[in-house]
Amino acid sequence: MSLTSAQFFLFFAISLLIYYLLPGKIQWIALLIFSVSFYVLSAAPYTGVYLLTSIVATTICVNWIARCKQEKKETGANVGLIVALVVNIGLLALLKYSNFVSANVNRIAAVLGVPLNIPSINLLPSLGISFYTMQVLAYILDSYWGIITPETNLFKTALFIGYYPQLTSGPIARFQDVGPQLFAGHRFDARVVSSGAIRILWGVFKKLVIASRCGIIVDTIFADTVTYQGLYIWLAAALFMMQLYADFSGCMDIIIGASECYGVVLPENFRTPFFSHSVQEFWQRWHITLGGFMRDYVMYPVLRSKLWRKMTKWLKSHWGKKAAKQIPSYLGMLCVWLLMGLWHGGGWKYIIGQGMWFWSMIVLSQIFEPCFKKLHKVLKIDTECFSWRLFQSVRVFFLVCIGNIFFRLGSFGEAFRTIKIGLTNWDVRFLLDGSLYQLGLGEKDFRLMVISLVVLLIVDLLSDKDSVRKRLSRQNIGFRYLILLLLIFAILIFGMYGIGYDAQSFIYEGF
Repeated sequence: MSLTSAQFFLFFAISLLIYYLLPGKIQWIALLIFSVSFYVLSAAPYTGVYLLTSIVATTICVNWIARCKQEKKETGANVGLIVALVVNIGLLALLKYSNFVSANVNRIAAVLGVPLNIPSINLLPSLGISFYTMQVLAYILDSYWGIITPETNLFKTALFIGYYPQLTSGPIARFQDVGPQLFAGHRFDARVVSSGAIRILWGVFKKLVIASRCGIIVDTIFADTVTYQGLYIWLAAALFMMQLYADFSGCMDIIIGASECYGVVLPENFRTPFFSHSVQEFWQRWHITLGGFMRDYVMYPVLRSKLWRKMTKWLKSHWGKKAAKQIPSYLGMLCVWLLMGLWHGGGWKYIIGQGMWFWSMIVLSQIFEPCFKKLHKVLKIDTECFSWRLFQSVRVFFLVCIGNIFFRLGSFGEAFRTIKIGLTNWDVRFLLDGSLYQLGLGEKDFRLMVISLVVLLIVDLLSDKDSVRKRLSRQNIGFRYLILLLLIFAILIFGMYGIGYDAQSFIYEGF
């Protein structure tokens, strides 16, 4: 059951009606029943066993850890932590990465002349396993560090982990932020529900009107890089960036808006990423909850570990303070970005394109920052003016597009060849001779795509300081419902439906 399907909206409407007809004390039970029903309708039911295993193991372990901590039995708490991490990470690794590991082991063994032929494992992972596993790991570690008091009720833990609006694509929430909201009762508030509905419709508009149109051109160009070379490649890369943004942020709008209708506020996952002035800032604005997880549960623990402290001490005594400050930080970031790439998928194209590429861009920018500052001073560049900030944003957009070519194409080798093709045959005539209208979209659809992208960027620009929805919430109810109607008609009239494209699937639902 996709988030843009008629079945989902019917399911959501019925569940919302039932939710607000029930007393506040048992609304969380209704949410749990809705979540179980959603899973059964959306995925192979047997895969729910993996999710159930994670829920049960996590509940037992975090409460064991809390008891051991209270009784000052550190060994017992450590054992509980290890078991919880092994079960959850083990399930994720088995279902998502086992074939990647076995394929690479087979290749290495073949090169060494010792063929192993380890068979692949064909098991369907549970729905949203990459997202809910991160949420579970944060919950376990927060319990172990004493940041939160773990939930003793197995069913409440199940609701926190399997809450259906966020199950398929995140965002990755923290228990202390979302747990109390899930278990509290909520009264019906028309203003809250209408605000959530506007956000849902804006997300559907992004998906069906913008992302689907961009995707047609992207598919056409990347499917035939013999015919389409040079600037065509960069047009496809730029439109894939916009497709990915409209698709993923649109998915988040639907999820967060639907949750808001229940009275549960989920964390934001995007904050106007195209106005970033560096690659590092971009990742602070894009997939925010994943970046926050990697920072708090990977980067900081690594930097505080005994190994890193010993490394820092050795570097300080042998290479000086600057090296002792920079090298451990860069290596800690390397751990983060390797995991970031691996999180996106079991393949070298993810590790290189979504991991190592962005790590290298961030590290190089920090290494050469003093040189850049001197160059700005020599050339008398005003780094605070609009033109310079626009240049920075365009530069970041281009660098991210390169990384996303690896994400989009089938393999590392194919991505590398495509980038190489993009650096040849820069013929700009196709921009003027009508060839743009022969890439899968007619002239009207192409112009509508461009207008919609402009609207998307304007909304982002207006939302950089104060969200458009907050501004709308301060308006009269008649104006708010007028916006609702306009969005509904825009989706019905301009949404992409029919043969040739799957308007229901989101790119990040594959994780």
